[in-house]
Amino acid sequence: MKLTVITGASRGLGAALATAMMAPGHRLVCLARGSMAALEARAAAQGCTLDAVNVDLSDVAAGVAALEASLAGMAPEAFTEICLINNAGTVEPVRPVERLLPAEIDASVALNLGAPIALTACFLRATGSWSAERKILNITSGAAHKPYQGWSVYCATKAALDHFSRCLASEQQDLAGGARVVALAPGMIDTDMQAVIRKLAPGDFKDQPRFLALKQSGALISPEAAARRIIAYLKRSDFGERTVVDLRDA
Repeated sequence: MKLTVITGASRGLGAALATAMMAPGHRLVCLARGSMAALEARAAAQGCTLDAVNVDLSDVAAGVAALEASLAGMAPEAFTEICLINNAGTVEPVRPVERLLPAEIDASVALNLGAPIALTACFLRATGSWSAERKILNITSGAAHKPYQGWSVYCATKAALDHFSRCLASEQQDLAGGARVVALAPGMIDTDMQAVIRKLAPGDFKDQPRFLALKQSGALISPEAAARRIIAYLKRSDFGERTVVDLRDA
C-alpha cells in the first residue's frame, strides 16, 4: 500500500493531486484549511482511504500537531512507499516592498516556508523506523529564480524552499534508507493564485499584463494536467537524482 500526505488539498493543484491518486490500495492524508467533503466522497466511491485534516498551515505548530496525530495511528508495516507533498502556498501579499505589512509577511513566510520545513521534519521523525521507501516533494516555482516586482515575499520563500530542499537532500543521501527529495516547479497553472494576480490593483504587479495574456491565450495548464505530470515524475526511477527541477524541462 502507498501513503501520500498532501498539503493544500482542498482546491487547485492539491485537490487535483489527491483526486488523481485515488485508487484502492492508496491511502491519502490531506491537510487543508478549506472543506474537503467532495474529496472524501470521491475517495469513498473509489475505494480509497482518505483522511481529511482541517488545519490552517500558516499556524505551523498546529500543522505539525495534525500531521503527528495522523501518522501516529498508522501501521508502518502496511506501506511500501510513503510520500510527503508540500503543496500549500500563497502568492500574497503582492505589492511593492515598502507597502508590505508585518502580519501578512509573517503569514506568507509561515505557509510557504515554515510549514514545509516543519512538516518535513515531523514526517522524517515519524517515519524514521519505517521500512517503506520515502519521498518528499516540495512544490516550488520558477519565481524562485526570476525576480518579479511586487512578488518579493513569494520569490524569496520559493528560493528558500529550493535551498532547503538541497540541504535536506544532502543530509538524506548520507543515511541508510534516507528519503529522496525533489523541489519541483510545475509551470504556470490555472488556479486561484492566477485569479488573485489578475485582480490586483494597477501598479501592484508590473508583470500583470503578461499573466492576463497567458490566461486569454489558453497558455495556462489545468490543475488536472499538472497533477498527471507531477505524479508521473514521482514515479520515475530517477526521482531525487536532481533536487531542484522545472517540470517544463524534465
